[in-house]
Amino acid sequence: MFKGNYNFFDYKYNIEGYNGQDFGGLAQYLYLAMSIVLIVILLIFLRNISKEKVFKIIKVTSIFLVIFYITKTIWESIYDIKLDGSFNTGLLPFDTCSIIMYAGILASFAKGKIKKLAECWLATGGIVGGIAVMVHLNALNYYPFLSFGAFYSMIWHFLMVFVGLLMIVTNYVDIKYNSIIYGFIFHLIISLIVIPIDFIFNFDFMLYLNLSGVPFLEDIASNFTSLNLQILNPLMMLIAYFVAFNIVFLPKILYLYIKDKSKNLENISL
Repeated sequence: MFKGNYNFFDYKYNIEGYNGQDFGGLAQYLYLAMSIVLIVILLIFLRNISKEKVFKIIKVTSIFLVIFYITKTIWESIYDIKLDGSFNTGLLPFDTCSIIMYAGILASFAKGKIKKLAECWLATGGIVGGIAVMVHLNALNYYPFLSFGAFYSMIWHFLMVFVGLLMIVTNYVDIKYNSIIYGFIFHLIISLIVIPIDFIFNFDFMLYLNLSGVPFLEDIASNFTSLNLQILNPLMMLIAYFVAFNIVFLPKILYLYIKDKSKNLENISL
């Protein structure tokens, strides 16, 4: 774990000697192990709470995340503006993990189909996205483990996974295959807003322009770009997202399979 001379709220460019030493190290695996244990304990403790209480948790968490995002953006922008006088456009809330803010707020305050789509995203895409970053905690490439920049990412993605799993464990959202479809539709709606922004302003929000950092697919996207086929990159990333969404359904398929086998064994014994 990095032990340089810095303060908890120091900006990444002000932390001398840090070059991503905590990424992939003991600190990252400690965070992952502690998160898994804490999520399991919380889910066991909260598994029988009412849907009304789950709703309150979603609402409070969503409001907290919006405030947390605004706080972090102001904190980082102060440093950016002091550094070169400009706002870091990478802070705009268009990356994949920012969707939890929109989904959480709509799941808390919207009604009907919009509410259902948002809830299904929280219980599918929110879990997958949170797990992906918890395993590959990219913030540690820029901030040491014991820093606000790293804590922000750790707390954010922990909540993504916890809220989504809580909704499943308490049956707030019954994970059927149409839940996967509804969650992906919500993801697609957000994507239709983000993709034009990426192409117009040369951003890579939700990884639609260059698929930056996506194993294997980044190289394919680079080849598409060199052939003036960059328009295919968003389609490829959407397919990758859809596959990822389906991962959430695998545990239920396994559960139903085991349950079916158990029934067959009972019938045989009878």
